[in-house]
Amino acid sequence: MKLRLLHIRFLIVMAGIFFNLALCGQTIPSGPLSIPVYHPVVLNPAYAGSKDFTNIGFTSKAIKNPYHQILSFHKRLASSSGNFSKFGLGSYTFLEQLDQSWNTGLAIAGSYHYTLDASRVHNLSGGAALKGIFNIPKSSDEDIGDSLSTTFTPDMDLGLYYYGPSAFAGISVTSLFDLSRGYHLYGGYKFLLNRNLSIVLEPSLLVSLNDSTMGEPIEQITPYLKLYMQNFYVGTYIKSNHLFALFFQYQFPRFYTGVFLEFPWKGYLNDDNIIFELSVGINLGMEKQKILQHRHW
Repeated sequence: MKLRLLHIRFLIVMAGIFFNLALCGQTIPSGPLSIPVYHPVVLNPAYAGSKDFTNIGFTSKAIKNPYHQILSFHKRLASSSGNFSKFGLGSYTFLEQLDQSWNTGLAIAGSYHYTLDASRVHNLSGGAALKGIFNIPKSSDEDIGDSLSTTFTPDMDLGLYYYGPSAFAGISVTSLFDLSRGYHLYGGYKFLLNRNLSIVLEPSLLVSLNDSTMGEPIEQITPYLKLYMQNFYVGTYIKSNHLFALFFQYQFPRFYTGVFLEFPWKGYLNDDNIIFELSVGINLGMEKQKILQHRHW
């Protein structure tokens, strides 16, 4: 009962953020930077409820404009018998500070999970998210006129997601009704290197396209690589435009923290070409898993 009350309070807080922070925006923070690492439900609503614990995560961008923050949540709903049901719930809200305006929005996602085998370790889920996005100017200018007026954009995301003991793959469409509609394909595989030490190597691939980049899909491919070592992982990727990233996450007993750093692998480093993000979160219910499997988090 206390856990359910915590979930309800969390959703109320997220709704309060949405309606009271002078909400604004047209799209989610661009990149997608660390979103596939720390907030995959933003890219694919079918991801909601794919873990056997409740996840709440927060990420803040600390260097290089535009600054942004993302708060996300997802869980599998319980059935009347106390076991997991076939339904998942997710949500996220973001706030992005631009030069002349604020972008922000709130999305609520729902998913349905279908078991593909008798042992219930291979699953396919489908999900949809409804979101409202606002753009509000920081100040008014009579010379600019109506161009600084507040705008509101309702939108929708759709996705499919497969997940099993080792492999995962998802396809989704974000901002379905927007001119900058996004198409995302994300998948990977976990290679168990050492069972006793819980060492797992996870290569994955993300392809993110929009209507303007459809003609050059090769340049939009981002390969990721993660190395899990019990409660810790470290990861990297290299983009086609000479960008390199390092990120990691450490799981404490009650919460986790992570760091994401992106920079060019050629030339000099400065505040204009370095992206630095901090992430924190909690996983509710992980201690109740019958078998603690590090490779599944």
